[in-house]
Amino acid sequence: MKKYLIVILLALVLPLSACNEQKKEQKNNPSMETTVKKDFMELAAGRYSVRHFASTPVEQEKVDLILEAGKLAPTAVNSQPQMIYVLRSEDAIAKANKVSPCMYGAPQAFLFCYDDNRVCRRGENGNFGEIDVTIVITHMMLEAYNLGLGTCPVGAFNADEAKRLFELPDNIHPVLMMPFGYPADDAKPSDRHTTYRKMDEMVEYK
Repeated sequence: MKKYLIVILLALVLPLSACNEQKKEQKNNPSMETTVKKDFMELAAGRYSVRHFASTPVEQEKVDLILEAGKLAPTAVNSQPQMIYVLRSEDAIAKANKVSPCMYGAPQAFLFCYDDNRVCRRGENGNFGEIDVTIVITHMMLEAYNLGLGTCPVGAFNADEAKRLFELPDNIHPVLMMPFGYPADDAKPSDRHTTYRKMDEMVEYK
C-alpha cells in the first residue's frame, strides 16, 4: 500500500516541480515568454498604436513569431503577394525616417509591400494587393501585442521615395510602414482609442 502511495505522490509532485522550474527559467530569461496566448477579444481591445518606442531592440525570436503570424494570414486565392522588409540596420532606419515622420523613435520597422507578379487580379486593372497586405499587417500587429510589443501602422510615408531609397524592384509596391518595438514607459493609447461608433450605425442585417 505504501508503495502505491509513494508512486501517486511522485506523480503529483514531479509535474509541479517541473512547472516551477520552467517559471523560474522564464523569469530569468524574458525572451522565453513568447508562447503566452491572450484571449482574442483581449488582444483586439488592448492593442493600440504606439507613438513612443523604447530604444531596446526586439529579440530575433519574437521577430520570427510576428513574421510567422503574417505568413498564416489569408490572401486572395492564397496568392501570398506580400513582401515584407525588416528595417533595423542604422542605414535602413535613417532611410525610414527620411520617408516618414512617424517612426516615433522605434529602432526597427516593417515595410510592407506586395509583389505585382504574384498578386491576384481584380477586374481589368485592379488587384487585391493592398487588401492582402492589410490582412497580413493585422495578424502581425496582434501577435506583436501578444508578445508584449507595440506597433503603429503608418500610411503617412512617401512610397515612391521608399522604393527608391531601398532599391526595390519594379514589381514590388510599398503599401504601409509599421514601426514596432517595446513601448516607452510613457507610451499610452490616444484619447480616441476607445471611441467607437454604435454597432447599429455600422451594422445592418438584411
